[in-house]
Amino acid sequence: MTQAPADALSGRTIMIVIVGHLASAPRAQKEARALRNAGAKVIIRGNWSNPGLVDEDLALARSLDVDFAPVTDLRKNGGSLSDRLRHRLAHEVHNRLGPVPFSVLGPGGPELLRAAERINADLTMVHSEPGLWVGRKLLARGQRVGVDFEDWFSHDQLPADRPESVRRVLQTHERYLLRNAHCCLTTTAVMAQAMAEDAGISRLPTVVRNCFPAKPEDSAGDASCLSPSDRLDRSAVSFYWFSQTIGPGRGLEQLAQALPLIRGDWQLYLRGSMHGYRDWFESTFSPELRRRIHCLEPVSNVDLPARSGAHDVGLALELPYCPNKELTASNKIHEYLRAGLAVIATNTRGQHEVMDASPGAGVLVGAGDAQALAEAMQRMLDDPRHLRSCRERAAEAGRSVWDWARHEPVLLRALAGALA
Repeated sequence: MTQAPADALSGRTIMIVIVGHLASAPRAQKEARALRNAGAKVIIRGNWSNPGLVDEDLALARSLDVDFAPVTDLRKNGGSLSDRLRHRLAHEVHNRLGPVPFSVLGPGGPELLRAAERINADLTMVHSEPGLWVGRKLLARGQRVGVDFEDWFSHDQLPADRPESVRRVLQTHERYLLRNAHCCLTTTAVMAQAMAEDAGISRLPTVVRNCFPAKPEDSAGDASCLSPSDRLDRSAVSFYWFSQTIGPGRGLEQLAQALPLIRGDWQLYLRGSMHGYRDWFESTFSPELRRRIHCLEPVSNVDLPARSGAHDVGLALELPYCPNKELTASNKIHEYLRAGLAVIATNTRGQHEVMDASPGAGVLVGAGDAQALAEAMQRMLDDPRHLRSCRERAAEAGRSVWDWARHEPVLLRALAGALA
């Protein structure tokens, strides 16, 4: 008889390797919660760089009942000078001499490896670019390793943003792990197929969606936590977009071209950090448009569902400028469905996969097609019944198709299988 995943995981020690803050790693959070519910001991190691996320990291660790600690502290104030110097030196060596040291893949590689060797968990799950290097080293030492390809790391940026030498190193690690790791996860079926073909293997990574619990734990989940700035005018149709950063390359250029084409009573809310991109924002959106645009500060993952739910239409304007953007489905589109927002999404293969399973929840438009985006937004403005129907279908999909409770067993079976 096949052992149930919870039985296989109970009492086992699972280490999760991330690249940064726990607060910025929603997939790792869901993985940790699922493992703790199955009775596993969970240890998470990452790196600190943002002073504003430290308290949230520690609160999350307490809430999840996991052992979390940073292996390097790169904060300019209160962090470690030696950690920052080592990280900077690696980049200088690469820029001047050309070799690709592991530290160029991301912060904390050697420290993460030493922590994983010391902990010697029953299974180490790696997320992120430096995690690929760590995972390969651990496999060579005989440890059990799983990989969560949250993104297709070697195909995640434009050539100008990542040197070809670094991309080749990432691709080599990815192919090795796809062939040899004890389990591999990714976000969509089209991504799984493409990665397997690239590695020349028949075994597909297990698809674990970027969706969320229909009723989030540790959250009030109602409008009581909304601040007035989340939606200033309840009578206007509220279009909503969020990301970690408000900046270029995220589909906002298409939006800036579409907005002058639409008529009616609307407002646009953009949530994210604009650090370093204020001039870009003001040159992209005209003063007339900016009077109807409201920029919101980032909020914690705990508060995000209620904040998102204050709006009407979620915009998932991913640009397929690299294979990863074409094939993945981000947190964004799943968050809109959970919050019951009508969805307007660009027609990438990954987002097409999500919307195919969410009939009636919204519309797909061509990436970069400002006219098509304007027409989709105009219909939401002109046809309240259409908007209401899309919101109802989105909420239905969020409660059923994309409820994390349906997808968590897939994750647990994959992790239990890695321990078999």
